[in-house]
Amino acid sequence: MALKKIDKKPFKRPWWYRKELTISKSEIKLNHQLILEGINYKADLWINGEKISKSNQIEGAFGIYRFNISPFLTPGKNIIALKVSPPKKGDLTLGFVDWNPEAPDGNMGLWRGVRLKTSGNISLNHPNVRSSVNTETLDEAAITISVFTENLTPDTLDGLLKAELLNQTLSKEIKLAPGEEKEVFFTPDDFPSLQIKNPELWWPNNLGDQPLHSLKVNITENNQISDAVQIRFGIRQVEDYFTEEGHRGFKVNGQKFLVKGGGWVDDMLLTDSDEKVKAQIDYVKHMNLNTIRLEGFWGNNNTLYDYCDEQGIMLMIGWSCQWEWESYCGRPEGPYMSIYPEEYERESNAYRQQVLRTRHHPAMLLWTYGSDKLPHPDLEKILDKHMTEIAPGAPVVTTCRGVEVGGHQNTSEVSGPSGVKMLGPYDWVPPVYWYTDTLYGGAYGFNTETGPGPQIPPIESIKRMLPEKHHWPVDSMWLYHFGRNEFQTIDRYLRAFNNRYEESHSLKEFAFKNQISSYEAIRGMFEAFAVNKYEATGVIQWMLNSAWPEMYWQLYDYYLRPNGAFYGTKKAGAPLHPIYNYKDKNIYVNNDYLNGFEDLFLGIKIFSSESEKLFSAEHAFSIGANQTNMIFELPEISNRSTTWFLDLRITDNTGKELANNFYWLSTKKDIPDFEATTWVHTPTTEFADFSAINELTTPELTLEVTKEEVKEKILFHCTLENKEKKLAFFNELMAVDNRSGEVILPVLWEDNYITLLPGEKRTISGSVDLNNLTLENINIELKNLNTINSTSGK
Repeated sequence: MALKKIDKKPFKRPWWYRKELTISKSEIKLNHQLILEGINYKADLWINGEKISKSNQIEGAFGIYRFNISPFLTPGKNIIALKVSPPKKGDLTLGFVDWNPEAPDGNMGLWRGVRLKTSGNISLNHPNVRSSVNTETLDEAAITISVFTENLTPDTLDGLLKAELLNQTLSKEIKLAPGEEKEVFFTPDDFPSLQIKNPELWWPNNLGDQPLHSLKVNITENNQISDAVQIRFGIRQVEDYFTEEGHRGFKVNGQKFLVKGGGWVDDMLLTDSDEKVKAQIDYVKHMNLNTIRLEGFWGNNNTLYDYCDEQGIMLMIGWSCQWEWESYCGRPEGPYMSIYPEEYERESNAYRQQVLRTRHHPAMLLWTYGSDKLPHPDLEKILDKHMTEIAPGAPVVTTCRGVEVGGHQNTSEVSGPSGVKMLGPYDWVPPVYWYTDTLYGGAYGFNTETGPGPQIPPIESIKRMLPEKHHWPVDSMWLYHFGRNEFQTIDRYLRAFNNRYEESHSLKEFAFKNQISSYEAIRGMFEAFAVNKYEATGVIQWMLNSAWPEMYWQLYDYYLRPNGAFYGTKKAGAPLHPIYNYKDKNIYVNNDYLNGFEDLFLGIKIFSSESEKLFSAEHAFSIGANQTNMIFELPEISNRSTTWFLDLRITDNTGKELANNFYWLSTKKDIPDFEATTWVHTPTTEFADFSAINELTTPELTLEVTKEEVKEKILFHCTLENKEKKLAFFNELMAVDNRSGEVILPVLWEDNYITLLPGEKRTISGSVDLNNLTLENINIELKNLNTINSTSGK
């Protein structure tokens, strides 16, 4: 808890940043622009001791500030200095809400990069490519190129603008008035070659590939290249639509897709390395998610955006709810976001700059204005004007909280209903909740943030996070690593956990059983939205990751350790997989692929808590592209035990297994109390009974491991065999560095927390980055509820 002891006084006063810049005699003739990409909260700029910024010219956390500093530079050494003042109470700063404690410095200072841009008399900025795809045939696309050109002189200038892309070069003559800045377009009407035949289309994760192309643009003035810029782009068309019930959904290249995502948070001290950012996006893709929602910072550099382009992870970006509630922004609460009329121009310009910064990324799905509230209608009109100018056709949502608990419609006077919802829950609810709720956060419409609450990490992270004397039982130090306000407790969760799985008697038992509980809870949420697509159009799990070591709202923790919810999400998000519907108790199959399947077989087996097979069937089926169908009506089994197990497998006509899913279920129902629903959660009055899990016999598994080194990765293939006549329930595989005894992270397992049927043999593969490892450094350990430290396979 050392964070609480940090002295905040040094961060209540301005800090200075200083840089020496050497300019040669030849370079002094060029134009030099200083670009400040992110400052929290105000600053003044000096060049060689001369203040060149005007009063309040640099103010606002999301502004991008550009200065032509050429007149102030001299040949030789130059001194650039910034005096950055911290935010005060009432300033619209950036930061965190109830996800974690505040950073002691309030994230003051330079939070994104500072760049020096050198050019001739004409400068180029914000290149972009927009695509219009023939969504009926997908065999052609129209490309529009644009770039902002700026005359940095007091003279009228002529220039030749050239664009290179897709093995062609286009050119256009332009004229710029003194000091003029304008966006110049290359359109298919003027350049027929921008009508692309048989384009390589960019798709979200699991819908197709992510081909990226290069656009290079330069401007020539007086036969000299004055400036050149380059971006990568993908050919794709994003649009939104509304269901008959008024819910907003999304299409890419004309194809509906179910938004499956998580809420991203930057590191609390903004220290995320590029490697850690990429590892997290790899996790997102590995979990079969296709979207992340950014709130708070939107990444401390461009790595997040570039890598999402490569991996097919779409981005949903908007202002944080900290600008809407007095406890965070220090301003009185009203019906709209806490942006005052005199700030409309500043904040809308900052928003425009952020859109210009990111609009060319094919990963961009959606821009939002408010989180919990609407912008004032006058501000919304200004924002809409900016979006129409620089990102026409891009989906925009005015508020992520389109309707509130109690029925209040958060409807814009300008644009009408947002078509999305933010009705919780944010704490634990049983899997059946998502199927049966029709008024709150259940599987209908687009739920922009929701989830089943705490995700306690595996024991290795708890021991790393807390001093040994606080490991067990749960105490005040645990609470410090939960959320804030309503979420600095797990009492609501523990009531359900203890009723369903029985109280734990040790940290080891508690931590492992929490992985079982988290897997079950999160899988039910994502699967319910898949079963109900496209009445359900999207869901954002709150949250994806953690800004610091914590135990709440995370699919993997601060140390990049996956938890049970990680693998429950991965299972639920698989593009082809069988699903048990907790409402009607039948078996569905979801197919996210854009092609159908013929001649498939669904295998169903039911076991008692004593591993007695109670039912077995195989059912032939086919399924169309991008569909979810009810495939098998599960019969009533009269002799089920209180806790019982359901195993589902999909195979093709050769017997090859394509997907599997395993459920632990109860004859005793979870019963949500919908009448007692709050924005936090819906209480549960009666609970399922999984106590028999605690009595399962110890499985005797054999584990054989082979390892290989492939392209900066170490791959391991783990063959598990259950030779017993009992189920081997919920087994975790871990790759451990035998030099330190530490679990190797990040890690990608194709499946984990798996259950083997009696006599079953299965091979599970995984990989870790090579780094400083050798094949001999890796042990594979196997852990389950009964044999916590069974080790095999070197």
